[in-house]
This record gives sequence, structure tokens and C-alpha cells, in this order.
Amino acid sequence: MTGGRRVVVSRRPPPLAARGAPRPSGDASGDAPGDAPGVPAIVGLQLRRALRTVAAVAGLLVGVPVLAAWVPGPWGWAAMSVAVQCAWVGLSLLQLRWAERLER
Repeated sequence: MTGGRRVVVSRRPPPLAARGAPRPSGDASGDAPGDAPGVPAIVGLQLRRALRTVAAVAGLLVGVPVLAAWVPGPWGWAAMSVAVQCAWVGLSLLQLRWAERLER
């Protein structure tokens, strides 16, 4: 880098999809250009799985205050606080694992 020599770097050519490359003749699935044929199916499965996770989160958000009304004393509150944080982490890891598994 101390030689002071300049190198001209040309711009990369646009991807084939942007150049208007012909699509395979048997592809009538209606996917967006550049998408693999199974992408809409994968997205649908991931959306359903994500909605299940959202339902579990909503259950936690509603269930913890209801449970807190039944648990007397400060130790119950402390235990629920730790348990809820563990549940958040567990749900996020499960959601990530399920989404990755559906892509395979």
C-alpha cells in the first residue's frame, strides 16, 4: 500500500434476474422473480409457527399477572420474574430452531 499505485476496480455486472434472463418454461408458480419455487410454502409454514409463538407469548403476558394474584409473598414474585425471563429465552430459541428447521 506504500507504493502509491492506483488500481481501477470496475463495477460488478447486475445479477441475471435484473438483466431479464429467461425463466424456465415450466415455472408457472407465480413466485416473485428470483425466488425458488418452495419459498412461498416455507414462508407460510414459518408464519404459522411464528403465530404459535406469539400465542405462547400472549399466554405468558396474561398468565403471569393471573398467577401473581394467587401467589402470596415476595418470594413467589421473585421466582416468577426469573421463570418469565427463562421462558422468553426458551421461546426465542425454539422459534429460531423451528424456523431454521423449516428452511431445510
